[in-house]
Order: sequence, then C-alpha cells, then structure tokens
Amino acid sequence: MYKIAVCGCGVVGSGVCDALMDQKEKLSRRFAREVGLAYVLDIKDLSGTRYGQYKTDDLETILSDPEVETVVITIGGLDLAAEYCFRSLRAKKHVVTSNKAVVAAHGPELERLAFENRRRFMYEASVGGGIPIIRPLNICLFANDITEIQGILNGTTNYMLTGMFRRHASFDEMLARAQRKGYAEADPTADVDGYDAARKIAILSSIAYGGFVDYREVPCTGIRKVALVDHELADKAGFALKLIAGSRFENGKVYISVEPKLVRRGHLLSDVDSVYNAVLTKGSYTGDTLFYGQGAGKEATASAVVGDIIELLGAPEKFSLPDFALKNAEVAKDETPVRYYVRLASPSQPAAGALLDLFGEDTLCLFTKREQDPWEEKIQECVSAVITPPFTPGELDEKLGGLDGICARAKLVLKVLD
Repeated sequence: MYKIAVCGCGVVGSGVCDALMDQKEKLSRRFAREVGLAYVLDIKDLSGTRYGQYKTDDLETILSDPEVETVVITIGGLDLAAEYCFRSLRAKKHVVTSNKAVVAAHGPELERLAFENRRRFMYEASVGGGIPIIRPLNICLFANDITEIQGILNGTTNYMLTGMFRRHASFDEMLARAQRKGYAEADPTADVDGYDAARKIAILSSIAYGGFVDYREVPCTGIRKVALVDHELADKAGFALKLIAGSRFENGKVYISVEPKLVRRGHLLSDVDSVYNAVLTKGSYTGDTLFYGQGAGKEATASAVVGDIIELLGAPEKFSLPDFALKNAEVAKDETPVRYYVRLASPSQPAAGALLDLFGEDTLCLFTKREQDPWEEKIQECVSAVITPPFTPGELDEKLGGLDGICARAKLVLKVLD
C-alpha cells in the first residue's frame, strides 16, 4: 500500500484528507496499487470525525512506518512546519506542502535535502491555491526564457479592492466584511501590507529565473492608503486598481515588487475580481500566458496538494535539483520609467495648466467633486489627481518637489501597469 500521512487537519489539511478518502478507489485504479490515507497528525481531538481513525499525536510514528511514502505538511506558521519538512525528508519520505512561508524561507535547503535523499519536495499549493502554476513553470514552460511575471496573488486584498469599487465602501468597511467571511485573519497584516504576496512572487521568481529570491528583499507597499476616491478616479481614466505582485528578469538581475497599481482596462489582469487570483507570465516562445482561478480555499488548495501526490505516484524515480537551489538571484532596484498616478492634497481644484507645466503635456488631469473626504472625515470640495508621462523614480521625486504653489503635497503615488 502507498501510505500517505497528513500533518495538520485544519482547513487545507481536512480538504486533503477528504480528497484522499473520496478518491481512494480512483487513485488506486489509476496506479494499479492501493493508495490511501494512513495517518492524520493534529493536536485536536478528531474523535467523532471521519479523520478520527487515522489520528496520531507523534510524527515519529509516521516516519518510522516504512510503508509511508509521502508526508503532507499543511500546518501553518514557519518553525514547526519547517521542522516537520526537514525531519520527513531526512527519514526518506517525499514531502508535499501548502505552506508558502516554509517554501519562501527554506526552499533551497529543502530541495537540496530532498535530492540528497532521493526524494522530492513538492509545493504546488503554496502559490495560487488551486491554480496550476508551479508545475507549468517547471515543466510546460521550461523551454521558455521567462522574462516577466505579473500576478494578483492575494485573494483577501483583491476581494477588498473589488468591494471598495463595487460597493462604494471604505477600506475599513471592506476589511470588516472580509473578516466576517473568513477571507481575512483577525490580524490582517500579512495580507493588506503585501507580505503574503511577497512570499508568493519570490517563490515564482525563484523558479522562473533560476536563482533563489529572498522574500525579505521584495519591496512591499500594501493597500491601507488606497481610498474609494482612487477607484473612482482610476475608473474615470479607464483603469482598475489592483495589488500587483510582479517581477522582471533582465541582464541577470531580478526587479521585483508588491504594490497597488492602476491596471489599464483591457489588460489581462484588469478584470480579475473578488477572491480570484491570476498569474501572467511572459515567455520567449509562448508570449503572454494567463493562469486564473481560485487562489485559496479548502477544496482548491487540496486539489493542488493531491496533484503533487499524483505526480509522485506517476514518476517515483524522478529526482532533479532545481536551478534556484544552487544559487541566489541578484535583486536590484528598478529605475525603469513608468507612468504614475498621483493623488494631490489640495483644498480646491488646482489649475490644470499648472499641472501640465509641471508634469508635461501628456499628463492626464483627473478631478472629482465630493461632499466628504472619507480618509480624513472632513468636508472637501474637490479631489484632484494626475496620471503622469513615464518618469524614473528620481525624475518623479523632482517633479513632486515642484508641487509647492500648486497643491500642498502628493497624498498617494501609485505606478501604472499599462
């Protein structure tokens, strides 16, 4: 029997257990051997549930069973989950995990350890939930030189931004709604400040560009400063507002960031709404390829975990060391000229002519009248913004320094994804 152990019977872990039990006959028939769940390790009392008969409290029970070939790690957090991954590989078990924190922090070490022990470390479910993206990067798109990845990789923030626009709601209102629905944690920092997306784009970039990208080097700007009026002004100009996790590989260097951007209507990412995720890759042979689907959730993520198990069953002797496990990528500051959205802090509508003189004739000036400024809760007659021509970051700083006499300052600055 091909025994599988699941460590962590929370949302994702229980979904994996359900899939393995429900699809046991189908899996066994496909691989001409009995395939099934053997152990569920969890601190909770599972008696009275369908998982109770598999319950164990000790990882060593799993690791000492010679018939256990794959250990699935769906525990959250970093330290304990990482320890279980390392111990399982040292015990010569394949490891499948959905834990992005572990992959982002310890991916190269775990890949090397797996290779040394002739086992595999699999993590399709760590990015994009049920969206197949890691396996396509490793296999289907391998003939390509991947030069760029742009993605909406966090369902919580995408749900919030979509709701702000559609419901004419504030950041705080949509955060509370996301928490009630279970999309956001009580402490939403990892989501709304971009850290979750940073781990995911670091993982994808490591695979695509062949050098390990440390997620701690990814510049992050979250969505806390985005207001309803920014959605209104963006829409008026033909843009949607999204939290974009993106990277580019050029001249041996990786340029990477997580930040809210204005995305041109018609762009492949502009209509990715609510809790859905999408990843857009640019390949030397394929051009643009879009992967779209549910980025989180019990069933979708469990599907990705079982997909890794199926690959292990189908190719048990496949042992390869990814390029990113052998070297680190060089992460550089991006000085490429881009257009910017600049919301201006001004008690009245500034003269369009003065803004054009400052930013250039190709500047798009946006104005909207409002009875109340929702981010400061005071009456304000007009909100003004511009979409600039392309500038480098240094050039933009110089322009923003020239706002004296036109308005008080720049209240929000976002890049534009055309």
